[in-house]
Amino acid sequence: MDRLYNAGIEQLMNSDYLNAISSFTKCIEIDDMNALAYLHRGRVEAALGQMQNALSDIDKALMFNNSLAEAYFYKGYFLWGSDTTGLSEEMLNEALSRGFENAQLYYYLGLTSLLEGDSDDALFKFNKAIDLDDSYALAYHDRAGIKKGLADYSGALYDYKAAVNYMEDFPLAYNNMGAVKMIVGDYIGAIEDFTTAISQDPGLDLAYNNRGYAYYQLGELDSAVVDFRNALDVNPAFMEARVNISSVLSKQGANEEAIEALNGIINDYPEVGSLYLNRGLIKELIGDVIGACEDWSLAFDLGQEEAAEYLKECK
Repeated sequence: MDRLYNAGIEQLMNSDYLNAISSFTKCIEIDDMNALAYLHRGRVEAALGQMQNALSDIDKALMFNNSLAEAYFYKGYFLWGSDTTGLSEEMLNEALSRGFENAQLYYYLGLTSLLEGDSDDALFKFNKAIDLDDSYALAYHDRAGIKKGLADYSGALYDYKAAVNYMEDFPLAYNNMGAVKMIVGDYIGAIEDFTTAISQDPGLDLAYNNRGYAYYQLGELDSAVVDFRNALDVNPAFMEARVNISSVLSKQGANEEAIEALNGIINDYPEVGSLYLNRGLIKELIGDVIGACEDWSLAFDLGQEEAAEYLKECK
């Protein structure tokens, strides 16, 4: 049986999944209480997308050896993303308490902390994941997001760069790196990153919209409109891209067209206060002070506190 088990492990490592399942199944036929064979067959089944079978085998592994720390890890790992009961986090922590450690465990615990709003713990867990695997692109990417939220822009850029170095085809990381470059005023660098993101994923609406905004900041309004429209071609419901087109129209002096564009957006999203705020600003530009004040009042009622400053002009 050792020969079969070792063959299964080698086949698993080489992604020879069908033969690996066969090897582990033969081990189980010889010894139907072989916890490790159930564990690793479960890993293979998960790799093949057979998640219910995988979870069933992991449960059998734990039934026959409830001290098998690795099995707790894989159960938590397989459940992560679909679990609404907290069992995934419980299993991952159980694995950790039993001495099992790897980069994936800390990464998914970090994601769990992030979803729970505990960015400090998430940062600690992502750091641990990177300590254990310094080429873990996803951990760098998500750590960068925390650093961005802390206004540590140089740290965020370092991590995004590491993420794309270790995972070259990573359009979201390029998009997010570009977004940080925009914050620090590097619009040309941001455009390069957004362009790479789009080349890797032509359906990434965020990258089109973000590149359009970078062009807008550089005064390249025609290029900006092209990208905002590209974003809408990918995602017709992308409200921000529609608002950005209205901003370009206003910048070009086409204020009536900009107002008409905002009218259409407000018709679709009547509860978004920022839309009224923006429309009020454009109405003010064309001398419609009464209309501007009405919009600012609506914006304030919808929670746009910034509108209070503009309403002072209406007294």
